Amino acid sequence: MALGDSITEGFPYSVRDSWVHYAAGRLEIEILNRGICGNLTEEMLYRFDGDVLAETPTQVILLGGSNDAALRLPLAAVSENFEAMAALSAEHGVVPIIGLPILSLDEEIERWLGSYRDWLREFAAREKFLQIDFYAPFLAVQREGGAAALFADA
Repeated sequence: MALGDSITEGFPYSVRDSWVHYAAGRLEIEILNRGICGNLTEEMLYRFDGDVLAETPTQVILLGGSNDAALRLPLAAVSENFEAMAALSAEHGVVPIIGLPILSLDEEIERWLGSYRDWLREFAAREKFLQIDFYAPFLAVQREGGAAALFADA
């Protein structure tokens, strides 16, 4: 199961062009895509029961925060949402996997995302959760001068 925003859903293309679809094919496993374009972490938490727990997955990848950063939502609110989703996962025997949000080309949004990522790394380490770093590959491409090609809205 993958829960998130447009990055998970597959914006601007389709669910069949999402990282979820490609990962499932590569790993030869089923991953349900529960990404919704524009979602905040608060909205992910709100739909957690119906979109995640109702499907009884073994694991859930939690990838969000880009829209929160665009709205400059405080780390305290974002971290509270991630903690609540992880707690719900644990209560229902679902293993949470923390996704580190991708790079933003907007410097102000990237500063907010950086604080979220730092907290997510610490949270995952403290709770001994697996994490997937979606940020590092984007950063590597940016350093090579090609990041704009990774973003449909750049």
